[in-house]
Amino acid sequence: MAIEPRFHLVEKHGPIVVWKFSNPPRNLASIETMEEYHQLLEDFENDPELLVGIITSATPGKFIQHFDVSTIADWSKKMDEASEEELAAMNAEAEEIQVPTDFTTKPVICAINGPLEGGGCELSLYCDFRFMSRDAFLGQPEVNAGFPPGYGIPRLLQLIGLDKTLELCMTGRRVFADEAERIGLVTRACDPDKLEAEVLQFALTLAGKSPVALSLIKKIIYGCRDLSLKDGLALNRDLFIEGIQSDYAKMMMNLYLLAGQDSEKLVAAIITAGGDMEKAAELLQSETH
Repeated sequence: MAIEPRFHLVEKHGPIVVWKFSNPPRNLASIETMEEYHQLLEDFENDPELLVGIITSATPGKFIQHFDVSTIADWSKKMDEASEEELAAMNAEAEEIQVPTDFTTKPVICAINGPLEGGGCELSLYCDFRFMSRDAFLGQPEVNAGFPPGYGIPRLLQLIGLDKTLELCMTGRRVFADEAERIGLVTRACDPDKLEAEVLQFALTLAGKSPVALSLIKKIIYGCRDLSLKDGLALNRDLFIEGIQSDYAKMMMNLYLLAGQDSEKLVAAIITAGGDMEKAAELLQSETH
């Protein structure tokens, strides 16, 4: 059931939904903002008309300063005062932490149009893609408050490796867009005035692909991260078989064969047919006779 968001402005552009984070005056992340974002992701997952999600800020120049440290300080105080049983219960609850990739099989892009540190940086890490304005920066400054990042280190290791993860987390320094792209922290660095257009164009490209294929690709890639090569290949094989049995894949394979296995010819036929696959098939069949 769709919610009425308090911390996000929601815009829909055909198959693309944009969530613009807004929690003035400091744009801090909190338990409440994260719960709302996760609910928005669940609503997105359950809406068959929406294919790609974009998370960004409603206030250019300010995205998420960091997670509200007052909440973390309160957790620390409660842990000091807790009994062993209460502490065990709190730790068990913390083990159930979920990240954005747990909530949707569809692609999600983070359009970084302002500073994004701490919990905000971690939120972006668990999006599938990150496009970053050259006047923004990322960082994990938790070391300056005396503690490590709460949930971003495993994802940093996957994206930028051991040495860079150690450096960024131990220094807490800021990383700007060109360096972030160079080290693999973001997908693309963009000029500030082109960020929105580049993100939307990329989102439209994804929206034009088979949603079944995108979902399965995402499952394979994220599912293989913690598997041995043998187990990863088994997962890849199983989801490949599932993919080729889908109605969409069967239709696209038929069109591809009609196009003489020429992908450029196939795309041209689909564009000429205005996206109507039956008309594209008729065009390709007429060209073969």
